[in-house]
Amino acid sequence: LVNGIMGYGSKVFYQAVAVRFVIGRNCQLKYGARLLNSVLGDNSTVSCCEMLNNLIFPFHEQHHNSSFLIASTLCGQSNIASGATIGSNHNSRSPDGEMLAGRGFWPGLCSDFKHNSRFSSFTLVSKGSFQHELNIKYPFSLVASNGDQKCITIIPAYWFLYNMYAITRNKSKFSKRDKRFVKVQHIETDPLAPDSIQEVIEALDRIIELTGDYLVKKGWEKAVSAQNKEALLQSAKDFLHQNPDAEFNLCDMEAQKKYGAEIHKPVRAYKTYRKIVKYFACLTLVDYCQKFNTQITEEQLKIIVKKIPLYTNWVNVGGQVMPELKLEELFAKIKTHQIENWQQVHSFYDECEENYLLYKTNYAVYLLELLYSRKVRDFTKEIFDDIIKDVTLVSNEMLGEARSSREKDYVDDFRKITFRNDEEMLSVLGKIDDNEFLSEMKAKTKDFNEHLLNLFNISSGLS
Repeated sequence: LVNGIMGYGSKVFYQAVAVRFVIGRNCQLKYGARLLNSVLGDNSTVSCCEMLNNLIFPFHEQHHNSSFLIASTLCGQSNIASGATIGSNHNSRSPDGEMLAGRGFWPGLCSDFKHNSRFSSFTLVSKGSFQHELNIKYPFSLVASNGDQKCITIIPAYWFLYNMYAITRNKSKFSKRDKRFVKVQHIETDPLAPDSIQEVIEALDRIIELTGDYLVKKGWEKAVSAQNKEALLQSAKDFLHQNPDAEFNLCDMEAQKKYGAEIHKPVRAYKTYRKIVKYFACLTLVDYCQKFNTQITEEQLKIIVKKIPLYTNWVNVGGQVMPELKLEELFAKIKTHQIENWQQVHSFYDECEENYLLYKTNYAVYLLELLYSRKVRDFTKEIFDDIIKDVTLVSNEMLGEARSSREKDYVDDFRKITFRNDEEMLSVLGKIDDNEFLSEMKAKTKDFNEHLLNLFNISSGLS
């Protein structure tokens, strides 16, 4: 260890090397790992690999031989597979390569990327060599290479469509791994948080825009006859709502330099993204009502909208999610000497965390208004009923799909071939009904659904 800072509860052992480094709390650096010119966030485990010039947020897992060779920023909860080479140091003659990945970045075995590249939150990248710069704007997506000099494939909302168990378990898993005795830094572990939800909103807008272009090319009358861009986007939105079973692919030339990307299952992704936004909004409102022992009444709505500031842009600052304007406020106070020491900086972060639920609550109201294109005060009984119905359905689907994802380990013939019989399999895996996470999720789902039924107590046509 040379020229570094090592956090409480962390361990460095078995021939690991660290030079010019910061290691957070409750971290492990082991088995010959090399950490140079890098910051490693709290609750991270790094083995065997090589990491140069990186800013790594909390809950980073990198257990195998892999390399981070050019400056990368990973926003936490990431898992780097064996053989991954995140950036080559031969991209150019100047040290200008960089990569930024949101929370939950998960590249597959032996993946390599060309800098500069950027990934939305919870992007799963299939094994492959990506020869061109990437800009993945679809959170919770699967990205796959189709070979050199070809477009890539993106399935938006992949985690919610095909691996619900993994994404719903995420929050519980990381919370249990947080072994810090003193939790100075606030870390957001829920996949559905304002930083990822704002990316979902941007992805929804992108799908609508690309669908409009697709409909014009296909000669769809409403799209072709649209008088302006706003009318074209509305026609695309109408098409996505009215054709839930439509099967087509979209072309997004901004997702990969030179060859672009093919967006698969855009209608399913659009529907799923909307459901997730609605679910997040209601989950936040339920949390608010439970904390203050209330319902969303006319009076409460006025308090939320008029007394809590509305923030629509959010940033992940070292693991804590806060409004972008609050971060700019911190910068301004430092520049004007209103904040002059680290204790005051930490107090500012603490204050943001104390108000986090309030900020999220007004954002949740904003999201519902965005989805239904009107103010909550103008919501009809039918809209409130629709929200309750849809979110209850999503809540039950999340539980059902999480259980179904896990059941594959018990019923898939190829997963069973390494066991001599079912008895041996159960002795290794345990019974699915004894799964601690699924049992907890079942109880939480029931509790949430009950609170959801009594969430809104607002008359139609609120003035």
